[in-house]
Amino acid sequence: MEHPIDAQDLMIAPGVRETASEDGAVLLDIEQGICFSLNPVGLRIWELLKKHYSADQIADVMAQNFPVSRSQLLADIVEFLQSLEAKRLIHRSSHTVTRQSWLAKILPWTKQRVPAH
Repeated sequence: MEHPIDAQDLMIAPGVRETASEDGAVLLDIEQGICFSLNPVGLRIWELLKKHYSADQIADVMAQNFPVSRSQLLADIVEFLQSLEAKRLIHRSSHTVTRQSWLAKILPWTKQRVPAH
């Protein structure tokens, strides 16, 4: 990512579905056809992200639960958010997202129209 990340500028991709439990969560991206798992810490960050918390606000919340320096928490949160963005589970609201279904990726000819003769 070329610019500093601001969680308030991030949106969850429209094709992402989640199932949460005490063990974490499973994220399903129906557009990519891929599942991802989150541990309980990742799930907590995900929940705060859905509430449009900034990276700083997420670090403040996490600092209440973990005996880690705030600077380290913030660095880890930003790294996690960058990872979610790289996997296209989230995107910046200021960026347009090119949507391509997972079916079109595995069957590229479904996008092409062959004229009838």
